[in-house]
Amino acid sequence: MSMDELRMAEHSQHGVSVIVPTLQRGDFLADCLRDLAAQTHERLEVVIVDQSDTVPPQVVEALKLLGERASHYRVNFRGLPSARNFGWQFAKHERLIFVDDDVRIPPDFVTRHLDALSTPGVGIVAGGFDEPKRGHDAGPNTGHFFRRTCNPHRGFAATGRFECDHAPGGNFSTRKSLLEQVGGFDETLNYGAALYEDLDFSLRTKAAGYKVLFDGAARLTHLAAPSGGCRVEEVARYTHSLGHNRSLIIARHLTPAEQATAYAYLLKLFAAYAVHYRTPAAVGEGWRGLVRGRAAGARPPVCTRFGAQHLLPLS
Repeated sequence: MSMDELRMAEHSQHGVSVIVPTLQRGDFLADCLRDLAAQTHERLEVVIVDQSDTVPPQVVEALKLLGERASHYRVNFRGLPSARNFGWQFAKHERLIFVDDDVRIPPDFVTRHLDALSTPGVGIVAGGFDEPKRGHDAGPNTGHFFRRTCNPHRGFAATGRFECDHAPGGNFSTRKSLLEQVGGFDETLNYGAALYEDLDFSLRTKAAGYKVLFDGAARLTHLAAPSGGCRVEEVARYTHSLGHNRSLIIARHLTPAEQATAYAYLLKLFAAYAVHYRTPAAVGEGWRGLVRGRAAGARPPVCTRFGAQHLLPLS
């Protein structure tokens, strides 16, 4: 037996919880659950944090394939960071993988994540992304955080294994004990499309002394569903949430010198949205979000302690 086979055999003993937040994407979620039911890793729990209005029949059928491995929770709140906090608090296992609901997942996906997560000193594994609707997104700066502009680069279509600054929200793994240590996902970032909640968690993890490791082999396909999920269609509302969440990152994670250039860059973004979409209100709303986000960045992360009062009936 090769060293790789021995390592994989050791990982097979570990339990893992895959957490899937979902909102109004029944068809996509059903395919995602079918893929998770076909995983080669046996000690598996799938935690579905369902913020949808109803549970469609195709999801019910897909849940049957998982059987007792599925933990399906309908919740009475909305927001991606909140859903992730609920998921890890209710998960049975220490090792956690977070995925979006609009993804397709190969059978060895969980095993690949567990292998990378076992690397000494690693707190988060950033997985690879194939995104057919958005083209090939790879390059030399995969997962790099440009501090002077507060700009997180993606590039997660890359291959290989190397350290980076942050993980993609729709494909990463970590541990429950680390989430407890750093204070979970910041629900202050529930604003709008929940921009940068994965970046904030990654930066707090690195500040605590852990590594973020990219592994292109822990890979899935992101389908970019055209509806559902957390999205903001109105331009002024979007710039408000952009200003709020990005200024929170600036205030919490950057030095004073870096903040000066990052705020200047953010103001340019507001102006660009206003001109491109012919929406002058984008600048004012962006500024209001910036002011609120800067104040929030001076406070600790918000992480609700969830319980039975946050659940809705499954039927």
